[in-house]
Amino acid sequence: MKKLIYLIIIFNNSFLFSQVVYNFKLYYQKKEDTITMLMDNSDAFPYSFEFSEQPNGENMRAVGERFKKQYVIEGNTFKQKLAQFVPLDKNKPFAIKDISFFKVNTKVPFFRMSTGNIWKEDYDVDYEYDLPYEKREKFLLSQGYNGWQTHQNQNALDFKMPEGTNVLAAREGYVIELKQDSNTGCPDKSCVNQGNYIKVIHSDGTIAEYYHIRMNGAKVKFGDKVEKGQTIALSGNTGWNTGPHLHFMCYLPKPKGKNVSLKTLFRIDDGEKAKFLNPGNTYKRNY
Repeated sequence: MKKLIYLIIIFNNSFLFSQVVYNFKLYYQKKEDTITMLMDNSDAFPYSFEFSEQPNGENMRAVGERFKKQYVIEGNTFKQKLAQFVPLDKNKPFAIKDISFFKVNTKVPFFRMSTGNIWKEDYDVDYEYDLPYEKREKFLLSQGYNGWQTHQNQNALDFKMPEGTNVLAAREGYVIELKQDSNTGCPDKSCVNQGNYIKVIHSDGTIAEYYHIRMNGAKVKFGDKVEKGQTIALSGNTGWNTGPHLHFMCYLPKPKGKNVSLKTLFRIDDGEKAKFLNPGNTYKRNY
């Protein structure tokens, strides 16, 4: 009968302010005299891991594929092997001291975790997004890509809309982060962390963020699959802003949070054509 032992770091932790639960775990498994470092990801979207050092333990040597320090664990992946070890001397203790007490001497390397594939370069540049509001509604685009007010070097859009407007998903995906506990907004940077938001990851690895939503205005929760055109929130006036509006931006996640914002095509009018939106124009959705 084989003996299995599981250890270590289970990340299904809740974070009060961003209302996120990460469902992955890093652990070790022992079978006979071999110890394997494994990772599970039970969420539907990928995570990236940057390890700062090699794993090591007492009286062990690595075998098989080299530990790479950078890994992408795709969604719904289990027992992905990161490293494997065997004893240098089988006659001496090697890592697991006492199976009954789950004592392990293997050092767990420090790592940085990011949602999505932070090394991905390609994405669907021709994807046509839906306007993020309901049919027959129209709103002024008050600030566009690389806007001089708050969008410098940022490909983001601001739709001027009253509080309580239904915000619709511009593209299908999974909710990877949300915040809805703030009721504060003001026109200076002191309120920058008070903005409520929802972030959705798409099938090509891009992430859309919907900012300034109303307190308790989210209609979805972390991990939910959302469809294009689904109501996901109520617009608001939270965070750093000069009035009620919806801030939309799409980006590719990158290491150390140096994300690359992207220009996105939107279907306008009856939905038969798509274009990059320009500030000062009002866009009506007839589809």
